[in-house]
Amino acid sequence: MLNKLYFHQYRCLQNFEVTLKDEHSALVLGRNGAGKSSFFDAVEVLQQIGRGVTQLKELVSESDFAFGETHKPIHLECAATLGKQVYEYVLEVELPENFTQPRIRRESLKVNGKTHFFREEGKIQLGKSAEFTLDWHHVGLPLISTRNDDAPIARFREWLARIIVLAPVPGNFRRASKQETPYLAREASNTLDWVRHQLAVYPALYTKIEEFMKLRMPDFANFKFESTGKDEKELVFKFSGEGSKSLELNFCQLSDGEKIYFLTATVLAAITNEESILCLWDEPDNYIYLPELSHFITACRKAFENSAVESQLVMSSHNPRTINEYSEHNTFLVTRQSHLHPSRLERAADKEYLSATFVDAYENGELD
Repeated sequence: MLNKLYFHQYRCLQNFEVTLKDEHSALVLGRNGAGKSSFFDAVEVLQQIGRGVTQLKELVSESDFAFGETHKPIHLECAATLGKQVYEYVLEVELPENFTQPRIRRESLKVNGKTHFFREEGKIQLGKSAEFTLDWHHVGLPLISTRNDDAPIARFREWLARIIVLAPVPGNFRRASKQETPYLAREASNTLDWVRHQLAVYPALYTKIEEFMKLRMPDFANFKFESTGKDEKELVFKFSGEGSKSLELNFCQLSDGEKIYFLTATVLAAITNEESILCLWDEPDNYIYLPELSHFITACRKAFENSAVESQLVMSSHNPRTINEYSEHNTFLVTRQSHLHPSRLERAADKEYLSATFVDAYENGELD
């Protein structure tokens, strides 16, 4: 379970700390340009490290250094509790004068306060005795070999890899699946590949997905993958009406909102597995029918809050109905005076306002 994220000198994020210890769901608010997308991008850097991306130039570029101050290092920090062990990962990136690419300044992983590896520039200390060198344009965490998947470094890497960062664009969802993949892309373009993998590994998820879909679409009957060529499969939905009437539609024939329902159903089913998942979802209320919105957001929150494996959901939104589904205690405000200033993060519960409700204060601009 995520305890804390800390980002410094990454774009507009300076001394930007998010504390989510023991919180299963949270909401992030902020006007356009406040820094919400930069926050999601910073988390995605950590996710990509967990997924094996080691070339630093694929993760950080010169434009990511805050306000063009390339002489100040970027600091990314993540703390999480996994299986009663506290993991603390730190990555510092610098771009010295006359260098064309960023390089690693420092990198470390601690478990319960004990250093498992420490790296300064190209030198890595692994445990108490092992030392080796590494090109300082490569991140070390994905490259350290472990004896088994239960080793602390392997467990933390896998937790990072499972982080879901979502900003779905249903129009870009692929119409067919050509392979299975364990990871969901940010725009969810590979939804069908990911669903295939989830069902192959956890067949019991089918029932959970079906239950969610029937609540949102009363005429929904079932779904199945059908082969259309070598390794290629299309997802077919069956809908039933009065008597024996029925209709089959391919996934690509569903509306954008219906595609989001199916994606959500799979995400919520996935968090019932044995591993904790952190999910960041940028405006999940997009494409959702307004009368259904409150029920939809509540269903998402309850699924994460009732997760036996301590999964967590962080949403961003501008929609008053979504905002009303959260308390001020687990709502965070990202504010920024101008493009020349860094982003600030505060809990809504710490803000004072004159309007009758928090939503009114937000809409009236009292919270900036």
